[in-house]
Amino acid sequence: MNPGTLVWTVVGFLLTVMVLSYLIGDNFLFRLAVYLFVGLTAGYLTVLLINQVLWPHLVQPLATGNWPGVLWLVIPAVFALLLLLGQIPKLSSLARIPLAFLVGLTAAFAIGGAVFGTLVPQAQAVIEGFDPAHWYTVPEQTWLRIADAFVMLLGTVSVLSYFHFGGKLKPKKIEDEHKRPVVLEGLSKIGQVFLGIVLGAVFAGV
Repeated sequence: MNPGTLVWTVVGFLLTVMVLSYLIGDNFLFRLAVYLFVGLTAGYLTVLLINQVLWPHLVQPLATGNWPGVLWLVIPAVFALLLLLGQIPKLSSLARIPLAFLVGLTAAFAIGGAVFGTLVPQAQAVIEGFDPAHWYTVPEQTWLRIADAFVMLLGTVSVLSYFHFGGKLKPKKIEDEHKRPVVLEGLSKIGQVFLGIVLGAVFAGV
């Protein structure tokens, strides 16, 4: 083992012991190890961000790029400047602008992906199950396909009913104010069965 490897092995062992010292209570060695970890991580990420992101994708294109490309890069540069200025207490409100843009953009992508990548295909699969042309594709399996379509419909409606939290419009008693209608209550019980089957299948495949 060369001296460099030996030194780093000893350092790693000492840091491990310092972290494990928390088992006997909070102490100076544990806090020192935590501060070193946080400081080194922040420093490493800062250097990585500058060398791998800001310099090649922002600074260099701004210095050597053409005007259309430069104009597009001005937007993230301004947002980054607003985030930096937001660290000043009197100018903290400036940081809300890029953060609001980032949160809105992320939410739009997430909602769009959920709607067009999950909800719409699943709704189409349920609707296509009731297409007569789909039923009679294989004559021997017609009743099986019809039953499959109604099971999908029942599963969809019952699971949605399980997540319905409305109460009765005109309850006869005060204690019935937050109770759901009998039909929804029955469908929600069936929805619980479908959810249990799905979760069991998911956990079984993990």
